[in-house]
Amino acid sequence: MTRALVRKELKVLWASPLPYVLGAVLNATLGVLGWGQIAGRGQAVFQPIVPIAAFLTVLVAPILAARSVADEIRTGTLEILVAARVSDLRIVAGKYVALVVTLWTLLAPVGLFAVLLALWGDPDGGPIITGLAGLAIMAAAMAAIGLVASSLTSSQPVAAIGALFAVLVLWFAHVGSDALAAGGLVASLSLSERLRSFAAGVLDLTDLVFFASVIAGSLAAAVVALAARRWR
Repeated sequence: MTRALVRKELKVLWASPLPYVLGAVLNATLGVLGWGQIAGRGQAVFQPIVPIAAFLTVLVAPILAARSVADEIRTGTLEILVAARVSDLRIVAGKYVALVVTLWTLLAPVGLFAVLLALWGDPDGGPIITGLAGLAIMAAAMAAIGLVASSLTSSQPVAAIGALFAVLVLWFAHVGSDALAAGGLVASLSLSERLRSFAAGVLDLTDLVFFASVIAGSLAAAVVALAARRWR
């Protein structure tokens, strides 16, 4: 059943122009900004590509995820899934996997930078591998946050704005955290700071646990939101 939901969700996603438009904008912007960074440094390094691609993902993921559940609520098709006795967990899992696969597909051209760097110079393979891994797990976390926002409303614009606000707060959580009494705790929630070790070629267990916790917590919240709607 979960596989069928994933296939159905992928067909719906890719039948709309949204992934194509978002992918084109993301990769065109990344191409200009990323190549500008590499040319300006005059070095074959992958590190500056990671934060640029990650921030663009922060902007793209909420828009892509907004319709996943909100549109089902608006059109009433969620009630059909409920009537068919599809569990909330399966609904969330199917939509989440489809979102992650779509986001990873949109980010796939980032790998071309590694090819260009290899042709241009002799880049260190470690930061390339960990940087791509960091982008993948961050995209997965953004998809989970977007799914929560979409499960809380029937309005796609509201879901997109809510998710965008949440991820931007997390991205810039470290800014000004020194002025707060709990500055260290707040800074530890920063997505951009968590991504630094991946870009530098280091796989930090605490960063992996952080992103895994964001994903697990967000998916659990989405399941609870759907369950609450079912009982209402």
